Amino acid sequence: MCLHPTGLLGLVLLLGQTICAQEGTLPRPSISAEPDSVIPRGRPVTIVCRGPAGFKTFRLENEEDTNDFKDTRASSPLGPHQTEARFLIPAVSEGTATHYRCRYIKEHVWSEPSESLELVVTASSKETQVVAAHP
Repeated sequence: MCLHPTGLLGLVLLLGQTICAQEGTLPRPSISAEPDSVIPRGRPVTIVCRGPAGFKTFRLENEEDTNDFKDTRASSPLGPHQTEARFLIPAVSEGTATHYRCRYIKEHVWSEPSESLELVVTASSKETQVVAAHP
């Protein structure tokens, strides 16, 4: 039996769709911020993404600009069932105040995105002191 290249491609695509349907979608990762998602300007924050164990690459995405993302390797397993990746923002600013989400990858397929995390930047403690001293 000879298969024409187009027929072979169709068969491969059909099998791929069948396998994906059997596996279902990947579970959504979770996202959080340490120490908090409301941070004074100039202070550091770490965005933490958690997903199932065994995944090595996570992506942090700017929800408002999908071309703005950063990939990193998972930093540590959290027991036998969970893995996390940590994304440090050394000094938050108005430019980093946005909505973030994360994903992880398995065999060239990205998971569904996490829920959205809004990073809010407030006035620094020095700015607050200056405003209070000069009403």
